[in-house]
Amino acid sequence: METKNPLDVILKLVLKGEIDPWNIDITVLADKFLQEIKNMYIPDLITASKVLVVAALLLKMKAETLDQQEENQNVSRKRLFGIKRFYTIEEIAHILKEYVSPPIETKPKKERKPYERKNSVKKQNTFDYKLAKAVLEDAIKYLEEELKQVEEVIKFSQLNYPNKPQAFVALLFLNHDNKINLYQEEPYEEIYIEPVQVYNYTYD
Repeated sequence: METKNPLDVILKLVLKGEIDPWNIDITVLADKFLQEIKNMYIPDLITASKVLVVAALLLKMKAETLDQQEENQNVSRKRLFGIKRFYTIEEIAHILKEYVSPPIETKPKKERKPYERKNSVKKQNTFDYKLAKAVLEDAIKYLEEELKQVEEVIKFSQLNYPNKPQAFVALLFLNHDNKINLYQEEPYEEIYIEPVQVYNYTYD
């Protein structure tokens, strides 16, 4: 499935009859959304960021719905959505528009002068075309197997995968499942990938 709008993923669930558009259980939607995005092809960082923000938002809503124990103990904390569990599709669309839309408008691109191509030798691709068009779930499986062969911490920039945005999202899933450990030494700098076998050896 190739889409750049996370709301399309939710609408697909409605069309498949997996959720009721007038009575959406947010705990069910959060889980089904995570499963659906594994079948997505993520072509760029913009799509990756939208998918991750929506996934985080839905999980936040799910957590606030299920986590009522603190309130029963008279412990108050700020909640985005209270403890509401059921929403309509219209309410979900409104929430996504409010929290996921970019804070500033993008300016239209300026027209560029035609580029005159010079004669040059075209470099051959060194990766599998099928891998470049793989869905997220395939990327997760591929990287998991590849990283099992790695015996040291590697940099994200060293990762041999043609679609870097999709690889990054796949690594987040692997990190969540404790298959790897992702970390940065400084914000906005290199991302380090520590395979689980290296992590366990280091801290045993």
